[in-house]
Amino acid sequence: MNSEPSRVDRPTDDALWRCVSDTLQTVILPALRPGFERDSARQLTGVARYALSRPPNRATERARELAGLLDLPAETELPQVLEVASQALVSGDAPVLRARLLRYLTEDFEEAAPLLETFSGHDPAADEPDVVAAPEAADLGKWLAHALGREIEELDVAVMVGGHSRRMLSVSVTTAGLRQDLVVRIEQGGMFGTEGEPEARVMRALSENDFPAPPVRWIEADSSVLGQPFFVMDRVPGSPAVDDTTLDAYIRKLHELHQLNPSVVADGLGPVPAAPQDSVRNAIDHWRDVYRRSAVAPIPLLEEAADWLHRNLRPTGPVCIVHGDPGPGNFLHDGAKITAFTDWEFAHYGDAAEDWTYFGAIRARKITDARGWRAKFAAQAGVSYDDETWGQWEAFNLFKGACANLSALRLFRDGVSTAPNLLAIGTAVHLRFLKQLVERIGELSARSADAATSD
Repeated sequence: MNSEPSRVDRPTDDALWRCVSDTLQTVILPALRPGFERDSARQLTGVARYALSRPPNRATERARELAGLLDLPAETELPQVLEVASQALVSGDAPVLRARLLRYLTEDFEEAAPLLETFSGHDPAADEPDVVAAPEAADLGKWLAHALGREIEELDVAVMVGGHSRRMLSVSVTTAGLRQDLVVRIEQGGMFGTEGEPEARVMRALSENDFPAPPVRWIEADSSVLGQPFFVMDRVPGSPAVDDTTLDAYIRKLHELHQLNPSVVADGLGPVPAAPQDSVRNAIDHWRDVYRRSAVAPIPLLEEAADWLHRNLRPTGPVCIVHGDPGPGNFLHDGAKITAFTDWEFAHYGDAAEDWTYFGAIRARKITDARGWRAKFAAQAGVSYDDETWGQWEAFNLFKGACANLSALRLFRDGVSTAPNLLAIGTAVHLRFLKQLVERIGELSARSADAATSD
């Protein structure tokens, strides 16, 4: 009599992931040339190591532990527990609860370490990236023929590797014997809580006011064309590679951006806030809303940080146009001048201190430390802040990063994108920002308490 084959010897998930990880590291990675394919394989190696090493889901255990600290029924679901925990932290009298949440943060950060090690950042490079074929080429060609009003004689489309907020295509199109070099920026499901149309309108307005932003040709809101809304801009010549001379020129140009009348970008950003404090409050609320739309449950440490920022963060000057992601990798130059500020998806009305602290404390920290950047900003743009103000705006940027990066986990979780980097951004990079945010606020709060005691 035939019987059902035994499944006792079915390999475990750990064994399967070990197979994937070992094959990637010992067979596939050594066979690939440096570039897009090797980077992708390296990222997949990190995903395999993460899957292999992470412990079982501890949500139920944590819910029970936190419920006990909050005097809630043991069977209370984790989202409700975290809502109550958030309220307790914001009230300011929950040291034991906070210590437990910090312990969880440390555990989660260590768990995600394999992803952080393989995350692909945005270091500027002088070399041209690998050419990667774009599956959107045929549909884009039809759309461009209609937009240009002419038959296309030659079309080259390739994926530009490196961006996270937008999928970018490099396009060369020839009509009537004239070649035009363009860049297409395609939304990726609201990555980082941003949209392409406001970004494009800001760039168009700045370009028309003689600020070095790539000129925008067309804005397409219909997602049926390429699967997401997109816009098309001229490809501006220039290199992202940096040296001291180009960095100094960029610093001066960034200062010029902050001196522009902010109303010039009203077509993209809407009315200018009535007062500087309004723009500060709007920025905090915006990023808190981005995190809340992306997370499946409240994050008490982020709720506490938002409350701290509302109580402590103050404007340092008038409302201005803030780039939001300034520094190396997000501008081009031709050796003599800055030819373009790129990546405007974070542009908004705000305070210039946001740009300077993000540049010096986060984006360009691999080049020199914040102290060195602060000296450069003072020398090249006459911009300086006291330590407390710098620390508070650095905390804001860490908050912004922790909130924005959760959007990547939402897109990965919902299947909008399966890119390994989105998993890394939404877990490991988010947790790194959150950990640094908590530490920074702790340092600033301790310093303030010491000052009050000495007074």
